[in-house]
Amino acid sequence: MHALNARFTALLALVLVPASALALSWTATAITAPNESSPRVVMDEVSELVIDVTNTTPAQVNQRLSEVSFVLPKDYMVISAAPDPSNPDWRITDLDNTTRRIAFQSTISCSGSTYGLPRLGKARFILNVVAPSANRDTANERFVTSAGTTVARDHCQSMTAVTPATNASWLRVGLVANVTVLPRAMAMSDTAAVRVVVENRTTQSQPNITLVGPTASGNVSFQIVGTQPSPFQVTLPQRGAGILVANVQSSSAGTAVAQVRAADFPSSPADSSLLAESLLLDVGNFGAAMDIDTLQAFTGEEVQVRLTVSNPSTSNTYLNVVPRTPLRTGTASTSLVSGPVPASTPRLAPGASAQFVWRYQVSGTPGSSYVFQAQADGTLNGSAVTTDQVPAATGRVVEQRVRITPDAVSASSTNRPLVYTVQNRGSQPIYEVKLLRPATNFFGVLSSGTPPAGWSLTGNDASGYTWASTQGIPTGGEASFAVTYSSFGAVGADTAFRHRLQLNQGDNDPRIRIEAPVTLLTTATASDVQQLTATARDGSVALTWDNPPAHSGVVVLRAEGTAPTTAPTPGLRYAAGDTVGNARVVYSDAFSVASAFTDSSVTNGTTYVYRVFNAEDSRRYGSGNQPTSAGLIATPVARGAGAPLWCYSVGLDARLQPITELGVGIFSSFNDSVVASNTNTVNPSVDGGERWRPVKLSGLVGSRFPVVPLHGLTGQFILVGDQSGVPSAIRATSGEVLWRGANVGTVQSFPVTQLYDYADAAYRAANPDRDLVFFATRLSNVGQNQVVALNAATGAVVWTYRPGDMGMVSGGMLVDYTSNRLYVGSKTAAGATNTLRVLNTLTGAEVGRRALGDIEFGVVRNAASGHILVTSSDGTVYGIDPVTLAPVWTQVVASRPSVNTPAFTSFVRPQGRGFVASVARNGASVGKVERYDVGTDNVVTRAWSLPIADPSGTFSINQAGVARIYVGSSDGKVHQLEVEGIDSRQVAIGGAQRIGTPTIDHTVSRLHVGSADGRICAYPVPFP
Repeated sequence: MHALNARFTALLALVLVPASALALSWTATAITAPNESSPRVVMDEVSELVIDVTNTTPAQVNQRLSEVSFVLPKDYMVISAAPDPSNPDWRITDLDNTTRRIAFQSTISCSGSTYGLPRLGKARFILNVVAPSANRDTANERFVTSAGTTVARDHCQSMTAVTPATNASWLRVGLVANVTVLPRAMAMSDTAAVRVVVENRTTQSQPNITLVGPTASGNVSFQIVGTQPSPFQVTLPQRGAGILVANVQSSSAGTAVAQVRAADFPSSPADSSLLAESLLLDVGNFGAAMDIDTLQAFTGEEVQVRLTVSNPSTSNTYLNVVPRTPLRTGTASTSLVSGPVPASTPRLAPGASAQFVWRYQVSGTPGSSYVFQAQADGTLNGSAVTTDQVPAATGRVVEQRVRITPDAVSASSTNRPLVYTVQNRGSQPIYEVKLLRPATNFFGVLSSGTPPAGWSLTGNDASGYTWASTQGIPTGGEASFAVTYSSFGAVGADTAFRHRLQLNQGDNDPRIRIEAPVTLLTTATASDVQQLTATARDGSVALTWDNPPAHSGVVVLRAEGTAPTTAPTPGLRYAAGDTVGNARVVYSDAFSVASAFTDSSVTNGTTYVYRVFNAEDSRRYGSGNQPTSAGLIATPVARGAGAPLWCYSVGLDARLQPITELGVGIFSSFNDSVVASNTNTVNPSVDGGERWRPVKLSGLVGSRFPVVPLHGLTGQFILVGDQSGVPSAIRATSGEVLWRGANVGTVQSFPVTQLYDYADAAYRAANPDRDLVFFATRLSNVGQNQVVALNAATGAVVWTYRPGDMGMVSGGMLVDYTSNRLYVGSKTAAGATNTLRVLNTLTGAEVGRRALGDIEFGVVRNAASGHILVTSSDGTVYGIDPVTLAPVWTQVVASRPSVNTPAFTSFVRPQGRGFVASVARNGASVGKVERYDVGTDNVVTRAWSLPIADPSGTFSINQAGVARIYVGSSDGKVHQLEVEGIDSRQVAIGGAQRIGTPTIDHTVSRLHVGSADGRICAYPVPFP
């Protein structure tokens, strides 16, 4: 027995007299917690029992009360106790687990008259206890009041101790519930899953357990749209658990906490758990969630807090997202070490999230708390927006804790060991560690492992495993205990279960309870990162991606020459250098803000394939299939003869011709996204880097697009349509979407513009201070195909041409500024044989039409001859008079390889007064590039023909008086053709594959071109 306990017992023995002779009287009252109907403690759980003591001594006696002793009922366990902060002038004088006694005494000197409680004075005490288990809920639990047990006295006046006139009573319950809500930030139209784990702490099975709720505490309300299982009840075996799920929606924006209670249905409501509350749920289009990496910290440790800002929209893009400094509350001290990292996020794309992390040092006495809450600001369409303020879970300063490895396990696993590492920072060693058996129906125990040195297994029963040591875990030390679980219960979604341990520092000392979660994972994968790209340069590969809302970190796998074939194992954590299947881990993190990684451990000339696996907090991993399961190809190379300056990888076919902003960078597209890369001739380490993250459109992008200045606006703008029929304008400097227009129908063709600043007086009169952009549709219904003219700055419709007999428009249109005419080529269809339409750009009125066969490629103008060049899919090229719209000349170049295959691979490109044609593979011919001259007499002659396998469109440039033509091929190369018809040089992109149409920035002498394997590369021209 401790000396303190012995002194207190002896003192009580001296002053005990029969109760009838006592003048001092007092009451003990158990206080009902908020949202509860009565005071409650939970069987076999650490519960807070709040007791109010009142001095009810009669007026004529007016005796002070300065010492009180509580004795808990049989089989209760003492954990800790403290006076409430509202009455700090009390101290603990006894805390004995053997006698179950907790005693307090006034700290004010007896020399005055203010010590203790005067008549009708009140003090509050907080007792942390563990109640024993029983068959079911038990009412009227009370302190023991036999002689020498629960008593109070005036220790200054040596007044006799007395039992309470009114003894506190409380309810002992056998169910405990824990609740999570995911996602914690969502749009109003989304559904959140309220997932409740109910544990049975009674000594028998509990059938028919259901939920009361969930209800919302906050400024939004819940509508339950589904429950699981059906019927909505579970049976809980002894020491077992059950899972109940309610899916909820909210029709309003704001924040709420989900509140639930587990109850025995249809028995009395008394058989129910304490109210359980989730972390805050944020509902709205600009949501946030706050997390903390350490909920149990030793004093002086650093903790990280993370604010995740989510964009659940499918169309909105938020710019310049900046976190506010977190608000800090609680009784522990916190000091900022670093953060936020990053300081801001320039662009938050639809469906993406941004993470911001701060690092704080916490210090305080055991039990003191630390709470962080934060929010972020941003802009949407030029207007300021702010997330709700959201808190993280409450952390506490502790003296002991447990770390479990791994802390997440696939529910389909078998024979998996878990290692429990107990860390001790208390003032005494820990001599006994007991693992309280976790939910038995979800964790089937096989065996315990070998105890650490100096420890032995002393207990193995239905309640758990017990290990003991004569040396113990010293202060500042730790010990690890392993238990192998043979099987795990099935879960419908990732579910966390508490694993609890009980520590013993000495026979009479209060027991210590610690716990940590272990998450059972489903076979489902986490969300993938989005928009994974890479820039390969000399000696490095820079990866960039967008994180999904459910994100804690990533694992980046790299294999040589082929895609990584093995995904990370759920629940396991990885470090750089680990091997996973045929791949190597080159980067791994947790609780992370990272959305980029530069791999410098590469060898030039080696082709690498990367896959990036998103990890949630539980270490459940994504499929790594972004952009596809084939991974992302990158080949770093040293700059030199025939080598690319850089290659930007997107992982999907990127053969659409890039668009050049001279001396600044290029724009291109792949799949449903528009991308931008910078040109930096001074600093190779950033050359080819992203100008902004890929902008995702509503559908696939079918062609290249114009990048133009718009009247009255600053900068350049991308005007693009997609195959879902949505036209858009994107700011070229930032990727910000200026507008998205109404659906016009599938857009496949190159949109064209007529700009006010370059137009004639007639245009300016018809369109004051307004640019126009023209979109045409590719629909199988000839009655629905149309050409629309939109205000390029707003997306508003100016006019529509829908003749009812126009075929699909696939190729680019042509605007003739000199005549305010728009040339539109289309395919033939039943009732739609006039495939060239000429429209008035001011009104949309039809000027003329011609039957020229299928026109699936762009219409262009030859500046030297003034002719409009029309490339017909049947193999004929027409030179059209822009005044009469009649063919000036006609040249048959090739024939179709098949009925549905065009004779050309691209529109013919003007060269001098003639043109260059890319002819498709046909029979024995692998394809060819041919140049034709057109004389002033309009006689067409072939100048030369070169075999080029599956040639792309061509691009020509005149440098220092030397004209050259560049073309991609299915041999994986770009060919440099001399104007005289010589295939003089080539550069290669990977192996044999189709290469797209190149473009050239003549201001920096660079060629840019895309490939079928998803790379966009830059090469110096001319080729060496």
